[in-house]
Amino acid sequence: MKKYVVLLLAVFTMAFTGMNTSVLSAEPGYISVDATSTLELTPDIIDFSVEIVTTSKESMAKAIAENKKISAKVYDDLRKMTANNQNDWIKTSNYSTNPVYRYNNNKRVLDYYQVTNNVKVHTKDISNVGKMIDTATTDGATSVNGISYSVSKYDDEANKLLAETAKKARKQGENLAKAIGSEIVGIKSISSSCSFSSRNIMPRMMLMAKSMSADGTVAEENSTNIEVGAMTLNARVHADFYLK
Repeated sequence: MKKYVVLLLAVFTMAFTGMNTSVLSAEPGYISVDATSTLELTPDIIDFSVEIVTTSKESMAKAIAENKKISAKVYDDLRKMTANNQNDWIKTSNYSTNPVYRYNNNKRVLDYYQVTNNVKVHTKDISNVGKMIDTATTDGATSVNGISYSVSKYDDEANKLLAETAKKARKQGENLAKAIGSEIVGIKSISSSCSFSSRNIMPRMMLMAKSMSADGTVAEENSTNIEVGAMTLNARVHADFYLK
């Protein structure tokens, strides 16, 4: 009799444990929502590169000396134009020297020596960028490349927009749950992303006819006009909410 009771207790315990495990492993129902938000921001930073290329048929030393002379003038003038703006900077991003060859009767012949100096400018003085570009080209810079703009408070703006979008996702979830006679009891998972629209990464640069003033500087009314426009910040939140 004692053995029978012990055996019955063991069977009962196994049945109860199995039933309890089944209940715990059952996942509650959930709904998924996607919410998006956009925000127009005005850029307050511009980055651009000024390229100084010099060549010489005679020697590399002569090409280097000419490049050094022009670069010094460009650096000096750009520094003066950004001196009053904190966090603005100018630096050399690339410098290269190389001989350039051409082919004559299937033979490679030295054509000339070339030196290239790339100067990168980072400034918040957007209204003055056109004059900076014109001054650099007047000093002897051969081209301007890589013009792009950005927003200095991107992280703050992105965090605020994501918070708003998350609230929107929650509200959408609550409305959906209510519509089916249920309610949200927890979050299963959540993910988010925030970035600028790829179509708004380059400013518009209008090259206007330039005239020189008496002191040799570019006349302000004829300087290159930089139009940065607006940047669109896009936020997305995907959330899965548990229901009861």
